Amino acid sequence: MKRDHFLAGFFGHKRAITSVEVTHLFLNIQTNMIGKALITGYAQIAQDQEVKGFLVRGMQIAQQHAELFSEILIKEDLPAPMSWDSAVTDSIIPVFSDKLIMFNVSSMIAAGIGNYGMAIAASPRRDIALKYAALLPEITLYAEAGAKIMIKHGWMEEPPQADDREEIIKG
Repeated sequence: MKRDHFLAGFFGHKRAITSVEVTHLFLNIQTNMIGKALITGYAQIAQDQEVKGFLVRGMQIAQQHAELFSEILIKEDLPAPMSWDSAVTDSIIPVFSDKLIMFNVSSMIAAGIGNYGMAIAASPRRDIALKYAALLPEITLYAEAGAKIMIKHGWMEEPPQADDREEIIKG
């Protein structure tokens, strides 16, 4: 194994992707496709228009990310997971509150960010790691938009925090 060749990825010949890189790509396609299907169902039943807009944006982001990861696998002559869109029914009856939907989607976003971080750490091929890193700002801004909606509606509780020593000392 040539060290430079193994870590390459920006220019020249790219080595075949490792099984660990395939695993992370596959996982991230699957989680984005399942997340898109779930968010689609949520968007159909959400009551608040701002929440609906947020969910539609999430559907678009999940689709784009899944397509990007699928392209990498397809270029390596590997199969990409299929969409889960056919699993979404046409129901518009709200069975969950917008508050619960936003909490669940926020949790999924946090898990997705963690998955991308793990994929970066496990991918020695620079071009793949860079693709994940380039997606992180978009997904963190999406998470922030969700947090702002939750704060606006009073759906987010302030988490426990460390003592603010400066405030305590000031009295």
